Amino acid sequence: MKYLSGSLFIQHKYRFVKFVLSVLVLSLISSFGLAQKEYCKVEKRGIVLYPSDLISVGADTWVNFLEQGHLNLLGIHTDSRFERLPDLKRYLESEDGRKLFRLCADKGIDIEFELHVLQDLLPRKVFSKHPEYFRMDKNGVRQQEHNMCFTSEKAYKIVEKNILELVSWLKPTTHRYFFWTDDYADAFCHCKNCRKYSPSEQALIYENHVLKILRKADPKATLSHLSYSNTLDAPKNVKPSKGIFLEYAPISRNYAEPLTVAHIDHLKNNLEVFPKETAHILEYWLDASMASGWKKNQLIRLPWRKEQCHRDVILYKSLGICSITTFGAWINRDYLNQFGESETEQVIKEYGDILNE
Repeated sequence: MKYLSGSLFIQHKYRFVKFVLSVLVLSLISSFGLAQKEYCKVEKRGIVLYPSDLISVGADTWVNFLEQGHLNLLGIHTDSRFERLPDLKRYLESEDGRKLFRLCADKGIDIEFELHVLQDLLPRKVFSKHPEYFRMDKNGVRQQEHNMCFTSEKAYKIVEKNILELVSWLKPTTHRYFFWTDDYADAFCHCKNCRKYSPSEQALIYENHVLKILRKADPKATLSHLSYSNTLDAPKNVKPSKGIFLEYAPISRNYAEPLTVAHIDHLKNNLEVFPKETAHILEYWLDASMASGWKKNQLIRLPWRKEQCHRDVILYKSLGICSITTFGAWINRDYLNQFGESETEQVIKEYGDILNE
């Protein structure tokens, strides 16, 4: 019993030391930024929602939330778990979807689409005829689920066909595209050609291919490299094509504490590979889906930590990053009914005020 108590004491002491170090690092960075007055102005200030969030609340109310918060960027999100591309297409073609574009254009609000989309670009039904287009697991077995073999040139022929079809109706007003890999752990390829590359390098191989395809339809296209989960490490053996920009999304962080030294190092290492001028932050400060443990029937009030958000934004600005957004997933009609529309609007306004400082 004494041994167990000692172990627990050591664990808590270690966590406390990590916390203190994180606070000190952030304080030093913030102090340096203030002293040097080199903060950039956050030019792109946004929130990312599911189509159903927009549908249930309505374009008028959401555009009002954005306007009151001085936000000028709306991201719309799909994935392979909750809402997919067909849901997005139906919404954009609906009366409310068309109204959203009109209202946003009138208010100077850009619209982008942040999508886990690879399963749509390389349909899983192709596996029966061409398993070699799909990833190999650690046991040497090709897997139909999740991602692809990132060095398969023939697979990219199918990806190209589906991208060109997709962008015939998907039109981000910024010309920034977000066509992420699938959102699953250990879902990268271990074939003899891919296994020498890290997950972030495999993702970048894919992104370089995708950008080349996109520019056939949109010469102004740029594409995000999502540094997230198992792609946090900066790529070393693959170089980004011109037009690939960093998107840093620290989903693994603890939002009750400042960013850790490790998270800050990941970001700074990536900024040595990708231009800081185009770098983009995707945070989770207003993500009701995360706060609710991704259980839609058990919505939880956002644990809005204004001071924490402010400290994070100071850090990002001190590193020269001037494009910042946050997930606001599941801020829908059910959420507003449970926790109050005026309270939610105030939180969004406070968030926007922080970005506008």
